[in-house]
Amino acid sequence: MDPPLEAMACRVACSLAVQCHLSPIMVETDCQSIVSAIEAKGEETSSLGSIIEDINFPLGMLMGSSLRHVYREANMAAHNLAKLALHSSYNLSWSGLVPPVIRSFVASHCTL
Repeated sequence: MDPPLEAMACRVACSLAVQCHLSPIMVETDCQSIVSAIEAKGEETSSLGSIIEDINFPLGMLMGSSLRHVYREANMAAHNLAKLALHSSYNLSWSGLVPPVIRSFVASHCTL
């Protein structure tokens, strides 16, 4: 786990949620230090301070939204999407159908 990279991913997720008017959201990360920094609600003085502030602002705008720690095993959808992104030269996003790379994981962990 790379805390700066994980923090940047959380920042992008929160910003996209605001832009797309999605609320509430739950951001899950396997980086406990990011969750602890967000929950501290104080002045963040670490090297991640500005990123933490960039997460707190949109997260505060998304009423009922939260950020929580999950173990890496529970975060496999994000892990597989990150691997896909590493091997792609395109900016990827999806709306509607779940991407094949995580379809089986989502089907086994989500109920509609």
